[in-house]
Amino acid sequence: MEAVDLHRRLADFGQVAGEVLRDVQDVTEQQIRHWIVNPFLEALGWDPHDKHQVFLDFHPTGRKETVDYALLDAEGKPKLFFDVRDRTASVTELGPIGDRAKESSVPLILLTNGRAFSLWFVGPEEAASPLFVLSLEELSNNAEGLVGLTAEYRLSETGIQQLRRSALRLAVLQMLEENAEKTFDALVSWVQGQVAPGALDDVTEQAIRDATMLWLTEEHLTLPPFSPPDGKRAADLRVTTPRDWEPFPRGPPGTFQYKYDTAKILDLRQGAKEVREQLRVQGLKTPTATSFGGFYHALRARAGLSGK
Repeated sequence: MEAVDLHRRLADFGQVAGEVLRDVQDVTEQQIRHWIVNPFLEALGWDPHDKHQVFLDFHPTGRKETVDYALLDAEGKPKLFFDVRDRTASVTELGPIGDRAKESSVPLILLTNGRAFSLWFVGPEEAASPLFVLSLEELSNNAEGLVGLTAEYRLSETGIQQLRRSALRLAVLQMLEENAEKTFDALVSWVQGQVAPGALDDVTEQAIRDATMLWLTEEHLTLPPFSPPDGKRAADLRVTTPRDWEPFPRGPPGTFQYKYDTAKILDLRQGAKEVREQLRVQGLKTPTATSFGGFYHALRARAGLSGK
């Protein structure tokens, strides 16, 4: 599944799930399972009714407690424990399910209370660490980083490494927003200390270096002496998503106007580089550097330009 397809599927899921949560104020855990978790898994390509893919109320070996969902790899081994929590519960604290995952050699844990989702990596030696914490509304804008969670990968080692790289890159990009004047190696060293102090495995180290280089590539025009004539820095730009744009009524197909300032126009008939520059000149940017691709392709798909 391509990131643009996942973006669309998660956007559709998020809209329906958001309506459910608005209509049912005191949603129960069982309702979260039925109305939120199952459609979320379907958006990722999993079939929650296929026991060869998704095992409900999974019983880890040696444990009395069950896990709400276990996602299985192609060989039928659990690779992700999915814990559904009360609507008021936190998803930033792992709790006992972390021990169950480590005892079962399950490398991933997903938590949700219906309104927010967190994905955790459980290494064989180190303590569990969060890969992302996203609200229901933020899922679609981070589709590129969630591709490794789709059923196509069946939580293979490749898919898990892709998830880790994507999450680490996102974390690094966010950190680098506030540290624009360091050298590349100094940036890498600083981020390593923030993200993964101590000995690093190859996946973590490469993700940090890739994200640092990506950020520098994206941001170098805002650094002295490369500052653009208009002086706009990334930190000064306002975040926008595809939902902020609507077809320009007086323009050709493929042109959009900003809902909150109709003087701002985007021409999606142009290439990604040109569209990104149009955003920057108008004081706008996507939530992260890596989410621009999803933004660009989502608007082109809406205009019927995705196949051109």
